[in-house]
Amino acid sequence: MSAKLSFELGMPHLGRNNLSESALFKVIGNHRWEQIQKAGDIHTAQIRDDAGSRLYATFFFLEVNSSPEIPLSSFGENETLAFDSDFSHYGRVYLDGRHTLARDKGFWIRSSNVFIYQERGPSKLSLSVPANMNFSNIPELEVQPDSLDLCRRARSRGVFFDSEPDDVELLDGGREFIYQIDADRDLNGAGLVYFANFISFLDLAERSILGALPTVMPASLLDARSTYRRQMGYYGNAQSTDCLQVQVRARMRTLQGKQNPLLDLGLDHRIRRSSDGKEIVISSCRKVASLQPGSEGEKWVSKWTGKQ
Repeated sequence: MSAKLSFELGMPHLGRNNLSESALFKVIGNHRWEQIQKAGDIHTAQIRDDAGSRLYATFFFLEVNSSPEIPLSSFGENETLAFDSDFSHYGRVYLDGRHTLARDKGFWIRSSNVFIYQERGPSKLSLSVPANMNFSNIPELEVQPDSLDLCRRARSRGVFFDSEPDDVELLDGGREFIYQIDADRDLNGAGLVYFANFISFLDLAERSILGALPTVMPASLLDARSTYRRQMGYYGNAQSTDCLQVQVRARMRTLQGKQNPLLDLGLDHRIRRSSDGKEIVISSCRKVASLQPGSEGEKWVSKWTGKQ
């Protein structure tokens, strides 16, 4: 099923460096649920399985695909983003689709959903099939979306994609950051940690860990880093009283941009909930920050790489 999404960027969509990734996925996520309502001829709050359990089209996979020249920070206040979108279903349980930027087909966002119910609250989510939703308006996939295999592979490897050949490790192994869930800010109306908020947790962990390197990354670089590629899998959720253990691995390289060199960061994340150690999120991403000539950031990169 195809649709269009267009919105003007205002303060709710912006972060320290233009378009916020978490805010973007909140818009994308809401649009997917609107598509489900329209195609399924039912309000999302009314979707039930045969047992009468409330079902949620929760996100289990996200992907951002662009280029180092067009990270999310390329989009600023008052700019209008227009997307062409589509989605399909497999087995009445899985949904998969893309939002493609209308003016640049190389910039797209993929998201996959699965219908779940809370068997034992947020700590135990189970798959089920909607009994009262119309699927006839949604194209059916012949095979499972490959996002399922991507998530399974990432779970066994611990990462979604590999380092680049010229990457330099920033950390000797990984570092851990502990995040205490904020029940009044992080949860959605279903009592689950909202999928888009996990990206903010990863950003916070990065800022804390990269800001504590032996050669401290300048705040100007921390503020400027912006995603151009990500794959992210969700394997569970957490209680509102839980803490999240965020493991971060980081590496870097430099690229030549159209105007200035770019710091290109490779970041891998794994989140476990403290209550039982269950792994609930894996993410790999690439982020860039512009290196202005003579700036603190350029000097930091030169020191780190040994280039003077």
